[in-house]
Amino acid sequence: MNKEDEGMQGSEDGSTSHGLPHWSEPGTGQMPRLEINDENEPKEDWETLSEGPQWGSESELEGDEPQRVDLTIGDETPKDDFFSYEKTPDLAETTESIISEGKKSRRSGLGSREALTRIITGLVLAGIVVLCLAISKLATVILIAVMLGIASTELFQSLYKVGWQPPTLVGLVASVSMPLAAYWRGEGAIGLVLFLTVLTGSLWYLLGIGGTRPVPNLAVLILGVVYVGVLGSHAALLLDDPKGKGLLLSAILLAAGYDVGGYFIGQALGRSPLTEVSPNKTIEGLLGGTVATVGVGVLLAVFDVGPFDGEPFGFSNALLMAIVVAVIAPIGDLAESLIKRDLKIKDMGTVLPGHGGVLDRCDTLLFVIPTVYYMVLVMA
Repeated sequence: MNKEDEGMQGSEDGSTSHGLPHWSEPGTGQMPRLEINDENEPKEDWETLSEGPQWGSESELEGDEPQRVDLTIGDETPKDDFFSYEKTPDLAETTESIISEGKKSRRSGLGSREALTRIITGLVLAGIVVLCLAISKLATVILIAVMLGIASTELFQSLYKVGWQPPTLVGLVASVSMPLAAYWRGEGAIGLVLFLTVLTGSLWYLLGIGGTRPVPNLAVLILGVVYVGVLGSHAALLLDDPKGKGLLLSAILLAAGYDVGGYFIGQALGRSPLTEVSPNKTIEGLLGGTVATVGVGVLLAVFDVGPFDGEPFGFSNALLMAIVVAVIAPIGDLAESLIKRDLKIKDMGTVLPGHGGVLDRCDTLLFVIPTVYYMVLVMA
């Protein structure tokens, strides 16, 4: 009997040996054999499993349901499930949390890169506007139409992303053609374009071009055309005045005064939230924008900018207009914030670095320009 046979024999106590050679002998190259002594123990293989392991905490299930398998390694419990689905946080909640966490840094952000980007973008826009005003009124109207077209596209794209399906092409054509028509045929052309918009929008769904739900989609179409096209086309109406260039420039300066004053004062001194609609806005920023707007009105009259040279408007007219604009400007600012919060988006677009989209930059101006236009009609 050789040593290998002796290794396969039972031990002295009668138990079966492991069948391996003695540690002092060289290996045989054979694999060990595992034997199950308990013949009543079930032998399961993977083919007998009807269901795979279930993820989750360990718990006992009733009946013949397979038990959950706990794949915990050691004593550590996995804290994050890579494959778990979590609800995307609401953008308004995310924005509020970011604002609350970065409130301190924002107040000291006057010299930040974001502030510098906003200033540079604002100066470039101002230069483009001044250049168009210097060239001709027609060049300025074309610039207005282009800006309204971009703003309208941003709004309709934002509406489309959240599920609305307005006839975007109809709204875009209406918003671009409205200032051109107003400059060509006056205030009555705005009503004509609105009528054609409703007519074309109705045919859009009657002919089956649009999708379902025509009523809400036509409603948001009219909202976009009125909000962007009608309000913005008052800039073309201002240009039709003999001193139209000065009036439009004054309206832009008044709106810019509110935006600039509100932004920088809010960044430096903002402590008290203004409204839940826009967590960024503060009462201090509102007061700063109001003071800046009135200050711009005074400067317009003192330096005889635009029409505020005494003919036909003087210092009192400029001051009154500045006060009214200071009341209307924050409403225009918050109106767009209201739309963005309802749509759960942060910015309407990304065309203008530091400002977002064109509509984000012109939200105040859309309310200020009609205000200046009707104030001129009243004071004339």
